[in-house]
Amino acid sequence: MNLFSQTITLNGKIFSSTDNSPIENANIFVEKTNFGSTSNSSGEFQLIFDLKDISNEITIIVDHIGFESTKINYNVNDNRNLDDVFLNPSVIQIEEVNVLSEKDDFELEIKANELTEKLSTDLATTLSYLPNINVLSFGQNATKPVIRGYSGNRFFISKNGNEFGDLSSTALDHAITLDLLQIDAIELIRGPKTLIYGPNTVGGVINTTVDYIPNPQEKPAVRLYSGSESYNNSYFGMIKIDLPYKNNQISFSGNSRNTGNQTTPLGELINTSSNNTIFDFGITNFTKKGFRNFIFEKINMNYGIPPTQSGHIYGVDIKLFSNYYQFHLHEEINFLNFDDFHVKYLFIDYAHEEFENDAPYYDVRLAQKTHNFEMELKSNQTIVGTEFNYKKLMPDGFVWTPLTNRYNFSLYAFNETNLKSFDLLKSIRSDFLNIIPNPQMTRYSNLDINEIKNRNYFFISYSLGVRKKIDNFTIRSFFINSNRGPSIEELYSDGPHLGIYSYEIGKPDLDTESTIGFETSLEYKSENFSININPFYNFSNNYFQMDKMGLCDEEFILGYSHPCAGEDFIEWGSGSGWLYKYQIDEKKAEIKGLEINFQMKYGFFDLSYDFSNVIGDNLNSNIPLSYMNPTKHIFSTDFSLKNSNLKVRLIKLNSQNRLGEFETFTPSSMTTDLIFTKKLNACKNACCKGDLSVKINNLFDQLSYNHLSRTKDIMPEPGRNLVILYNFNI
Repeated sequence: MNLFSQTITLNGKIFSSTDNSPIENANIFVEKTNFGSTSNSSGEFQLIFDLKDISNEITIIVDHIGFESTKINYNVNDNRNLDDVFLNPSVIQIEEVNVLSEKDDFELEIKANELTEKLSTDLATTLSYLPNINVLSFGQNATKPVIRGYSGNRFFISKNGNEFGDLSSTALDHAITLDLLQIDAIELIRGPKTLIYGPNTVGGVINTTVDYIPNPQEKPAVRLYSGSESYNNSYFGMIKIDLPYKNNQISFSGNSRNTGNQTTPLGELINTSSNNTIFDFGITNFTKKGFRNFIFEKINMNYGIPPTQSGHIYGVDIKLFSNYYQFHLHEEINFLNFDDFHVKYLFIDYAHEEFENDAPYYDVRLAQKTHNFEMELKSNQTIVGTEFNYKKLMPDGFVWTPLTNRYNFSLYAFNETNLKSFDLLKSIRSDFLNIIPNPQMTRYSNLDINEIKNRNYFFISYSLGVRKKIDNFTIRSFFINSNRGPSIEELYSDGPHLGIYSYEIGKPDLDTESTIGFETSLEYKSENFSININPFYNFSNNYFQMDKMGLCDEEFILGYSHPCAGEDFIEWGSGSGWLYKYQIDEKKAEIKGLEINFQMKYGFFDLSYDFSNVIGDNLNSNIPLSYMNPTKHIFSTDFSLKNSNLKVRLIKLNSQNRLGEFETFTPSSMTTDLIFTKKLNACKNACCKGDLSVKINNLFDQLSYNHLSRTKDIMPEPGRNLVILYNFNI
């Protein structure tokens, strides 16, 4: 540097603060001037500028995508070079999740470290280690979460804030198109914010975070995931590769999961094996104020449904295909009070085929094409957006549900206001729904052809919540009026669901389903102790439920005439000759419950207890609603050591003797799980690390039955199960 010259040359080096590695292509410039430079592969740079164009006091800015921007105040009269500059990695807010960056008190997040210990074969089982969430199942391949007695279309399951585009909410045998190895975190969201996801959120939102758009990398990164489970002799794995090039990043990932038949203490549940593969490709262009992104995902699933005497005696096989395309633009802006803007378009091409076991041709094929366009503005306290969704359902084979087009346009808003004495949360959502069936037949088996006609719905959902903190106490409460339009299947279904051995009949004149909900929680929290008491109440004036139309009291014996031959509650000629009929109906219903959480910490020892209870009643018939969660107790003890953790978890389910129509009693059970996790550093440096998890579920091989399982009369739940998971990052 020469002060007698008209120019000044400053030399410096830029490093990462985490591992002291040099940072290439960092931008170095003098604020409010055109003087700038970039660093080379060794992190070195030269910054040259004219004295006549600047003042003596200048600000030098150093930034790079993936790192926090750094400002350096410099006086040109100091006659010195710059010290080495260390940049801190940043977590760029590029999540595709339609929530505010900071979690509010109505949300529960299972982060990566917690997810490892809960991770199971499917989403429902993974969430079942939480209070008031149980598994509705038909074998290990057909599982759905039940939250506080709600299932199907009464809560929203999303991937990065968007729908899956599958048919998983319409029937138990339709799998959720997701592999748990893809997930970085799971959010369970309740309260006002749920309405930005959809109107059908009285049960909440389950949002899975998938790393489609990773934070920018300085160099290639590889993530490996592998594991196995003993109860189904399964092996699974994933590899993900991120390749950076300047301001772009290409990502590839592949998942594979192969399982054998499910085993229990009493034997094997046949035809429950599966073979699933997922391939992802993504390319992202990062800018100083956001990113542009394209994602392609291809999913193939092949799985079996176990046989029963009330359906296919050899079981049903299902083949599922899904192609997922996403275009996403995300920008930081300065418009009114908003600082974030994104536009997203999704196209999902989905189909599944149902086969009688080992048959060369399908009996039922259901295909659906989904187009979804979303535009959203966001600030720290406000979200406003609009969404347009178009679905085309194309049934084929032995099913008479008509080809149907479904259009939905929505506007939504959420706001959190911090007042002097409390915080106020509010949201509103309006939806216009248009359903256009195109009957391909002149006569249907159970529906009147004249009732299969266009349906239009307009409905508004809204919610209001408050939060108040007084010393160590926090009171939270919210009210929600959630409305949803009927699904295509609830309106026009007329055909068998082979996978769940039922013949389902819709109701074309259904109105919107409206539910009013109230929830309050009282929490006390200190440094080493917390307790939370959380009652809730929901009422619906027109609760949709698919009811069994009858039950044969005598047992059917293979090879003999059916004892209920000719009865109207059976569809004859379907399935293996007959299937029970189920028809959608509307009723007044209330669902209420209580959740209590207790946590205590003492040194490296943590203790927690969760109690959850839910009661559902059909107010028209004065009988319990079917498929309600049993009362659950979860005891867990954690011992945290250096780089490792040992957890003992006990889950007790009370017997379920509040039975809906045609339900049967389920005895109580208690199972014990042992989970050991350890952080690994195989390469002895910060760039090469991983986690090992060893779990033994149902340690003592106890006999247990799931009240929400369609196979509980055939087989109990899995016995002792050894799970090994290994996650490795380079």
